[in-house]
Amino acid sequence: MATTYNRLLDSLPSIGHWCSGRESKLFVVVEDWFDRREDVLELQGTYRKSGIQAFFIEPFDRTHSTSQSHFMVLTRMVEESGPETEWFGLLDDDTFYPHLAPLSDALGAFDHTQDMYVGGLAEDFGSIQNFGIMAYGGAGAYLSAALAKKLGTVDQAVQCLQESPPNLGDIIIRDCVYHHSRARMTVLPGFYQHDLLGDLRGFFESGVDPLNLHHWKSWYHAPVVEMATATKFCGNCFLQRWRFGNDTILSNGYSVSVYSEGLDTIDLSKMEHTWGKLYGDQDPRYDYILGSLRDMVSEDRRKTYYLKDTEISGDTMRQLYLRKGDHRSGELDEVVELIWRK
Repeated sequence: MATTYNRLLDSLPSIGHWCSGRESKLFVVVEDWFDRREDVLELQGTYRKSGIQAFFIEPFDRTHSTSQSHFMVLTRMVEESGPETEWFGLLDDDTFYPHLAPLSDALGAFDHTQDMYVGGLAEDFGSIQNFGIMAYGGAGAYLSAALAKKLGTVDQAVQCLQESPPNLGDIIIRDCVYHHSRARMTVLPGFYQHDLLGDLRGFFESGVDPLNLHHWKSWYHAPVVEMATATKFCGNCFLQRWRFGNDTILSNGYSVSVYSEGLDTIDLSKMEHTWGKLYGDQDPRYDYILGSLRDMVSEDRRKTYYLKDTEISGDTMRQLYLRKGDHRSGELDEVVELIWRK
């Protein structure tokens, strides 16, 4: 990653969820290193005490943009890698993995001894039209060991910076791959850039099994750490759906929704389109990533309780889902408490 001290401080809980206690090494170029060196080193110690193998490093060049630093960190990653390292990921600081094992399994299906460039496209076709085919950085760009070692020498990396625009990190990576190797992008289902605005309820309630989440504290807001805590209790169960009776769906870690007209009126095989447009008046297309969509269900036809907290103690997990009432009309808040026991 490449980011600032304050964003790195803010990201400790979310990064800690997926990186703590792992053998993966986390390399971060800290853009304001020269202004906050002592603070940065102290924060590195905090990350390591949290079980994260963190290496916070200064920019390779004071004149580099964040996007350029985001690419140049690959050189340090390659230097510190050993024969056990099979994959290198270039991520944003808000790239979030609900559970790291599915990512390891998905990448493990490919041959890391060959040149491989793996990632996900943006969901909004307007992004593809504007920026092209590439691994979009919020989902992450993943390079096999063979390709990373080819592109991650200092001389080669500097040449790639000279050949690409300085402020588009995803394009720097793509151009370097395309110009200096025979690798082409491999799209891996399950990666999500989340170039989607506003309400992502339809995504989270669709039964999707995401390898990652992105933009969760900017383009939309979701308590991803509390949401994904369920994975520590029941493994790859995040967002798994359960149907109760004829009117209720639990989307594990996100919501409980009760439909007044019953579930038979809803096509649960399609994702509900709840988010807003990214590119103004353009007619957005999402189906090539998200599949066929269905229209949004209005609030007067459903009651939705959203996850607020998750606690695990021994063989028990406790989740609280909250629905805020309309206080102006005297409607009370409602809480669903869900207890899981092994």
